[in-house]
Amino acid sequence: MALISILIPAYNHEAYVTQTLDSIASDPFPDKEIIMINDGSTDDTDRVIREWIAQNGEKVQIIYKSQQNQGLTKTLNTLLSMASGDYLVTLASDDFLLPEGLEKRYRYLQKHPEKYAVFADCIVVDQHGNQTHDSGLFSLRHANRAKLLTDKGIKEEFISNFAVPGPVLMVRRDFYTKFGAYNEEMYMEDYDLYLKFAAGNLIGFLDEKVSAYRIHETNMSTSSNRNFIKLLEDSRKTLRLHWNDFHGYHKWLLAKEIAKFSIRIELQRIKNYSAHR
Repeated sequence: MALISILIPAYNHEAYVTQTLDSIASDPFPDKEIIMINDGSTDDTDRVIREWIAQNGEKVQIIYKSQQNQGLTKTLNTLLSMASGDYLVTLASDDFLLPEGLEKRYRYLQKHPEKYAVFADCIVVDQHGNQTHDSGLFSLRHANRAKLLTDKGIKEEFISNFAVPGPVLMVRRDFYTKFGAYNEEMYMEDYDLYLKFAAGNLIGFLDEKVSAYRIHETNMSTSSNRNFIKLLEDSRKTLRLHWNDFHGYHKWLLAKEIAKFSIRIELQRIKNYSAHR
């Protein structure tokens, strides 16, 4: 049984998945496994993965399967059920680990037994692997570093300025046993998860770069994206779902953000309507 399980939902990343897998195999943390599902890719992702396993399977324990497309949250829950590690890391198949990215987060959780999870920082790269930002949290997403150092500040940031890129989280397996897996009704799987963490003071911040977050045309969400309204609606729905989990000032922030999302949704609908007239 591995101590850390790296969960990879793979979809249409034939150009990037080799670097993802190489980064895990070369990470010096010894007690790890890869749990990977190809979620119905329409490109050569499956072939690339199988070739990598054939050439590198002795370097790291890996469990892999390919399935018809189920969507991200369902695939993540299947990955959870397949993992044996006490600590779980989710990594998209176009992102990659930085050296000692596992060890740094693991050591944080060892030092902070009261926390169920830790998130860190990452660099940002483009489709060619060129670094575009030295920090996904601060130079890309403009998070407030000072607020991330306290439980109260984390609550405020996650409600009003959720800025955490994907490949920076490590979670104790016990969290999912106690609080449940991913909500499969959600389009944005991570926002609900992070609000659960924040509401119970269950997450800490490690100001270290542990991974690389890749931005390219197929993963950018912009106002012209057909899924943009869905993203806005899902964010509002997630905030409403956690209405009873926050109190006082943070509940006021929650109400404020729900109202802001409602306005943005209506404005985007008007914009889309005008564009198609």
